[in-house]
Amino acid sequence: MRIHTKLAAAAALLCAAVPAQAAQILGQISFNGFVRPVGATSMGAATGLDFYNFAIPGTSAGDGGAPGTIFTALGTSGVFSGITCVGPCGTIKDLPTFTGGPIASFFDIGSSIFFDLSSIQSVTYTADGAGGSLKLVASGTFRITGYDDTAALLTLTTQGDGLTSFSATALSAVPEPASWGLMIAGFGMMGGMLRASRRSVKVRFAKN
Repeated sequence: MRIHTKLAAAAALLCAAVPAQAAQILGQISFNGFVRPVGATSMGAATGLDFYNFAIPGTSAGDGGAPGTIFTALGTSGVFSGITCVGPCGTIKDLPTFTGGPIASFFDIGSSIFFDLSSIQSVTYTADGAGGSLKLVASGTFRITGYDDTAALLTLTTQGDGLTSFSATALSAVPEPASWGLMIAGFGMMGGMLRASRRSVKVRFAKN
């Protein structure tokens, strides 16, 4: 009995180490707007991004660091399903450089969906006849009131050169391998406990 108790306790501890999934922000949302390169006139030589703010006249020459305007937004899965917006839908902060630190509330949609940028994973530029495209991939965290903060990934792509449009998609990241490992180990221990319980059962027949 003591062995079974220890197995049950260990399995419970392992399962408790895995965050509850029910309150996580699972899903995908896409949005777009306009952007210009920082540090150059061409996206291929850009050192950062200045997002266009529709509320400030003359922003094609820079807007003094004001957040850009998210013009449309569309939720495509999970908790974001059913979200449809035609601008302005929210704001996105400028990237003075591609090597800066974390940015809290890097973008928000409807003042209710927030993405905190942790780090920029990669920036790649592809040249083509239409002015090329710059692709940025960043990691961060979704924040929505009533849900647990959830790891997420952002992919942002520009279409053209100079002042041009961009499209972006943010989606919740899958659980970390360590969490999966703990969960699998917990289930394994519970299975071992159940098998041991079956072996300990003895069947006795009444004697006539």
